[in-house]
Amino acid sequence: MVGVGGDAVDLPGRTDLLDHLADPVAALPSDHPHRPEAVRLHTQRSWRLLADLYQQQSEVAWREHQPALALRLLLAEGRVALRTGDRQRFAETLLILGQRHRLTGGPVAAEVWNRVLLREPLGVETARFHAHAWRELAALREVTRRYDEGLSCCERALAVCRRYPDAPGVAGRHVRALVQTATIRRLRGELVTARDLLREARELAEARDVDAFTRGLVALREGGLEIVLGRPEVALTAYRRAATAFERVSENNFVYTRLREVAALRDLGRPDGALRITDDLADRFRARGDAYRLGQVLLERAEVLQSLGDTAAVAATLEEARSYYEGVDTLEALRWHRHVARALIASGGDGATAAGHLAVVLDRAGRPGGRDLNRTMLALHDLHRIPETDVLSPSLRQAAGRGALLAADLQRDSLPEPDVRWANHAHREEVYQAAVLAHTVLGDPESTARVAETGRADLLNQLLVRSGRAVGTIAESRIDTPPADPGLADEVFAIARLAAGSIRSGRAPDRVTLPPLPGRLPSPAALDTMADVVVVVNLGRGPDGWWSSVLTRPRHDAWRAALRTASTELAARLDSLVAGVQLPPRGVSRAVWAELGAFLLPDPAVWAGTPERPRSVAITPDPRLWHLPHAALIRDGTYLCDVAEVSLTPSLRTLELLLARSASTGPGPTPGGPAVSLLDRGLGGHRVERAALDDWPGDHRAVARLPQVDEVVDPALLYVSGHGDRAGADTLLGPDGVTMDALAPRRLPPLVVLNGCWSGTASSRYGYDPLSLAVGALLGGADTVVAGIGRIGSVASAHVGASLVRQVGRGVPVITALRHAQREIRTEHPDLGPFEWAGLCGVGAG
Repeated sequence: MVGVGGDAVDLPGRTDLLDHLADPVAALPSDHPHRPEAVRLHTQRSWRLLADLYQQQSEVAWREHQPALALRLLLAEGRVALRTGDRQRFAETLLILGQRHRLTGGPVAAEVWNRVLLREPLGVETARFHAHAWRELAALREVTRRYDEGLSCCERALAVCRRYPDAPGVAGRHVRALVQTATIRRLRGELVTARDLLREARELAEARDVDAFTRGLVALREGGLEIVLGRPEVALTAYRRAATAFERVSENNFVYTRLREVAALRDLGRPDGALRITDDLADRFRARGDAYRLGQVLLERAEVLQSLGDTAAVAATLEEARSYYEGVDTLEALRWHRHVARALIASGGDGATAAGHLAVVLDRAGRPGGRDLNRTMLALHDLHRIPETDVLSPSLRQAAGRGALLAADLQRDSLPEPDVRWANHAHREEVYQAAVLAHTVLGDPESTARVAETGRADLLNQLLVRSGRAVGTIAESRIDTPPADPGLADEVFAIARLAAGSIRSGRAPDRVTLPPLPGRLPSPAALDTMADVVVVVNLGRGPDGWWSSVLTRPRHDAWRAALRTASTELAARLDSLVAGVQLPPRGVSRAVWAELGAFLLPDPAVWAGTPERPRSVAITPDPRLWHLPHAALIRDGTYLCDVAEVSLTPSLRTLELLLARSASTGPGPTPGGPAVSLLDRGLGGHRVERAALDDWPGDHRAVARLPQVDEVVDPALLYVSGHGDRAGADTLLGPDGVTMDALAPRRLPPLVVLNGCWSGTASSRYGYDPLSLAVGALLGGADTVVAGIGRIGSVASAHVGASLVRQVGRGVPVITALRHAQREIRTEHPDLGPFEWAGLCGVGAG
């Protein structure tokens, strides 16, 4: 075929063959209704009309799922176009031939036709064909995971588009080349780059008013990226937009878009709708004999069934797909192999068989030129958790888990944009949890603490290093990370190759050199300054339900770990808590608080204080438990606040930075400076708070708006009261609508009290920095923030706040004063619930 572009290079007999294909007798079946007309036009030598007929009937055949006839008619149209010297039309047929061969699983023919297109001299009239051909060649390499070659082809396409931006049809080809580049970047795990490329493609499509089909391609790929980022609602919206663009324009892409909706519906917890789509599409593809698309449907169906826990149905679906993917080297085939392995793991199936499937994934995902860090991370993670098998030594299993952990951290460090970094957390957090559990079981608590610390509060810590000044909106601040060490990625792929080779050979090595652990811990000296006892709480969910791995370090002592499994009753509570649903303000029994206390704070060192001599306890909660009043946890009938002065911190590094900052800026709040207040007069406890503030030794300045705080010289205390409307970064507090971003750029006093619901509560989504109003105050310069955990009782918390202010005014340390106030109000009003007397917590340096 290489000579089709010009007669001078045709091989002997090739021209005669193609001329024969242009004859209606060869191009159309004998019973085709338009064959007589085609014969007449051929006899009359009406070449343009004959080319039009072939084009129309090729489209009809393609729509009616007769690909062989559609391709044959395209060949005929192209040869007739050459008869008339219409090389533009001839090139159009080559373009479509290459595309349709790719879509029907003919990569060699697709490669040939696109290479023929590239034989045409590059110029204004041929620029769109060159750009299209390079983009198609990139798509062919995407399927076989030759990502470096694919990106090289994309660059060739983009270079043509930039050289001839105003040539006919080039704008649309430019958009498609950007989309293809974004797709390959996404597959390589470069999610920020992929997102930026898709944004560029969308903006170009809008500016140049490209066709609906191309706009649909942009929306389709945007949906795919959003699925990877863990934002199914946004993905579903993008898919619906793509379906609208493809409707009545491209049935193939319309149907494919419907298939992609399955993943979004599954992640949104709508499995019935997802299964209905897979049923409909499977019937359709079986009827037309489309094995390629049927295999894709079966993979999506298996995902939905796996989310429902129907292991038998998952196994049956994957078995039906076996003939499409076993022994095949495509992305879908790798997905099938991993699905089979996961199904075996979930059902307690044969570990050796599961390992064999994962070996295929590890081998192919790590090949030079197409290294796929994300896929390798997931496969190593699965390998780490398969049932016991002889093909995996304990050392190799541990290396697989360590490799997955290192890959997860490399991925995290490659994502400077917070929205991308936070959204794409689900798989990473699964790997982190597995590493925490593994190191706990291995009896290595210091390494466990280091793993737990990895990735916590990284944006907050970066902003604290910048002297607490956010650039723009905090949640949108980029994370400046040093360039990743490429050698670490090499170590991940080396483990993948070692594991794949060992599984295939059946000879597992006895010892494997482990890659380094990511992350860091504060030094022992820094940890000693934090509290009498430092605690890091981690939650995870496995086959046996919820577990906690709690790291505890008494001052001047070593880390130690405790592993606990939740009871069925507690597991139900945890399901709600980790979903962001707080415990009800009333009606929770002491037994529940006691069980939570034993599960989250099991080490006796935490509870070793007395009411007269409490211990200081700094807790780094699991990121999903910022709406739990830790002071109200119980052990042996004793509330934590009775024996401990409790403070919370997003991470150990955060506390280290806050302590270093407070040490450099002088002592904490002193009564000599004025107190500033921004109070909601409509609250029931307003008069109580106002009276306490009026007694502040250094004077009291009431303000009506937050910016007026800046007018007060050297304030010692800022006290804000009001209703908070929600947890997380978007909380609005009080009548002035105080926000996290309004607090962060201020020069706030050492102590800030935010007495309102949710002011200290993060959104409880794993993978996020614990952004809240309290974080804004820390960034604004506060050493310690006393803030609301969940929906607190306003009158009771006003009394706690007033008592706190009076004690701090007498020189009592903040966390000590908070503990006294909580116990005092609880004693005076034993009918109060924990969210009323313990609803305020101390966050920060304490």
